[in-house]
Amino acid sequence: MIPPLALNLINFKKVFRERAKQARRLAKQSQPNAARFAATHFMTHLEPPEGSAVALYHPKGDELDTAPLAEALAQAGAAVLLPVVEKKGAPLVFRLFEIDKGLIKGAYGIMEPGPDAPVMRPDMVVTPLLAVRPDGARLGMGGGYYDRTLEKLRSEGDVVAIGYGYAAQMMERFPVEPQDQFLDGFVSEQGFTRFERRR
Repeated sequence: MIPPLALNLINFKKVFRERAKQARRLAKQSQPNAARFAATHFMTHLEPPEGSAVALYHPKGDELDTAPLAEALAQAGAAVLLPVVEKKGAPLVFRLFEIDKGLIKGAYGIMEPGPDAPVMRPDMVVTPLLAVRPDGARLGMGGGYYDRTLEKLRSEGDVVAIGYGYAAQMMERFPVEPQDQFLDGFVSEQGFTRFERRR
């Protein structure tokens, strides 16, 4: 049974999620070149060393497109990974994205590499989001996959977590739960913001 206080927090988060979805939807409609600008800012401030492994996401709905960033990372010699849900409620697994191999539809209708693609540990995880606070707190869709994944990766060693989205997704406040993982930075079409990680 979920405690009443936790239930109120969950319901409160739903309100902020709806606001964030609307802001993201409007941003996508009004800024067709945002993904290209964001990729440029990412590579300017965060370009990983050659041979690094960077986990992106395959965009769904109004999420900021990662295709320009994937292309730039590949040209810089980084391995591009994509997340795979192998088990509901478990941390994500990251598989190598190979341009000459097709993707398959995975859990929640999101495209992902097939089971023959190598599993790799990322040095950097680029996350989708609904909103991000100035302190690095991230508001996701509510499934908790990235929170569980970042917690696991951070317990194993160094990993950098970067939110990726529209500048309009920066939100001054929304509720944070104990299990929520904070980001190290946020990249949008307007630039890069670095956070002092809290957890």
